[in-house]
Amino acid sequence: MRRLCLLIFAMFISWSATAEESVWQMLQRVSLFMNAEKGYEVKFSIEAEGFSSRGRYCVKDDSYYIEIAEAEVYSDGEVRYEVDKSRREVNIDVMNNESRNILDNPTRCFDFVEEEYTAEIVEQSGGDVTLKLRSTDEKVEGDILLTIEHSTGKPKSLEYMLYDDNILVRVENIEHKSDGVKSFSRSAYKDYEMIDFR
Repeated sequence: MRRLCLLIFAMFISWSATAEESVWQMLQRVSLFMNAEKGYEVKFSIEAEGFSSRGRYCVKDDSYYIEIAEAEVYSDGEVRYEVDKSRREVNIDVMNNESRNILDNPTRCFDFVEEEYTAEIVEQSGGDVTLKLRSTDEKVEGDILLTIEHSTGKPKSLEYMLYDDNILVRVENIEHKSDGVKSFSRSAYKDYEMIDFR
C-alpha cells in the first residue's frame, strides 16, 4: 500500500512540475535539443489524405537536404532547388527563411519564438507533451501540433492543420552528423528542365 501511495505521489509531482513549467520553457528545450547537434539527420514518416511516405532530411547551419518519395530538395540557405523526378524538372526559388514547415525549411521547423506564436498544452500522455501553436501573424493560417518528450525536449511529431487538411510528420530518428549537407549540382540533373522563379 505504501509503495502504491509513493507511486501516485511521484506521478502527481511529475504532473505538477509539467503544469508549472511554461510552454516557452518546453519549446526552448526543443530548440536546445536540436541546436545542440552541430549537424544532424532526421528520418521521418509522413501521412496526409491519400498519401503516406517515409523520408529523411539533413541540416547543417542554414543548409539542408530533403529526400522523400520522388522528390529531393536542396538549399544553401539562400536558394531552394526542388527536384521532381517523376516530371524530370527542377524548380528554383528564393529560400523562405520565415517558414516553419518541416518540408519547406527544416532548419527552422522547431524554432518557435514567443513573440511570433501563441502556444498551449493540449495533451499529456506518459512522458510526452503535445503543444498547440498558432502564428500571431494573421496572414499565416492553420495550427501546428508539436509533440515532444518532456524530459529532453526531443521532438516526436508535428501535425500541420489547415481547415480540413492535416499533415502528420512522425520523427523516427535523429542522428548527429558532423559531415556537410549534400548540395545541389546541375550536372546531376543535366537532362531535367530548370524552372527558375527567382
